[in-house]
Amino acid sequence: MTKIVAALLVVWEPLRFAGEALTVFPTLSPRGWTAGFELAAHGLVAALASAAGLALWNGGPDSKRLATAAIAALVVRVAQSLYWSVLPSNTMPGDQPLILAAALVIAASAITALHTARST
Repeated sequence: MTKIVAALLVVWEPLRFAGEALTVFPTLSPRGWTAGFELAAHGLVAALASAAGLALWNGGPDSKRLATAAIAALVVRVAQSLYWSVLPSNTMPGDQPLILAAALVIAASAITALHTARST
């Protein structure tokens, strides 16, 4: 199960960020410095997720702790994107609580899977 979480951290968030960056980057200038700062923060979260996934995959000594921090950062990024974003989004009004609840359930499941898996 640890390898699945590692693969998701390495693949999912960097691809999501790449799609966001490709969509937003051409319109970054009119959106202002806050959009650039937000995009950079999302990039840092994607980098953290990727590093945590690689550490998990390779069985690093503190990889579970790093992965837990990355998953927590992902949940914060989801909440920020849903409620306080200057970047464009295709979220229907009223869906924000459901999306955040789903993100919390998935994060809790991933963290539980990490910490109940036996060490390799």
